Amino acid sequence: NGGNSLVKPNAHTFNAVMNSCAFTKIDEDRAEALKIAFRVFDWLMSRSDMHPDAYTFTIMLSVCANLLPKDDQQRRFSHAQSLFEKCCQAGHVNDFVLRKLRQTVLEREYVHLVGSSGQNSEDLPNQWTRYAAKSGRNRAWVNRGGRGRR
Repeated sequence: NGGNSLVKPNAHTFNAVMNSCAFTKIDEDRAEALKIAFRVFDWLMSRSDMHPDAYTFTIMLSVCANLLPKDDQQRRFSHAQSLFEKCCQAGHVNDFVLRKLRQTVLEREYVHLVGSSGQNSEDLPNQWTRYAAKSGRNRAWVNRGGRGRR
């Protein structure tokens, strides 16, 4: 015992777990890493006290790009589509999300999801980008307090 019982995990803690899964190097561990990442993401999405941010969605697209087989394009697209739609609904689409989405799906799928072949989040509907900071070099990783708060 002796630990601080007031210290609790936050979204950054879970992002770290999902990011570790995304960059699993041992082939035999990849299927389990995929399951863990989606389990953690689903748990985070179910929480009312913390929410995913742009970094979370970028990490999960990395999970898809790195852990789902390249020859299983249907599964890659299905997961990427679901993640991108949730990201749009949460208002966290930024240039990093778009770049990782492009790495995960085929070009025609990217155009289908985004509406164009561009990679500039400033050209997207404001509803998709409303919590992404609009200026500064590191604007993509600024957490604006989660869904529905401003």
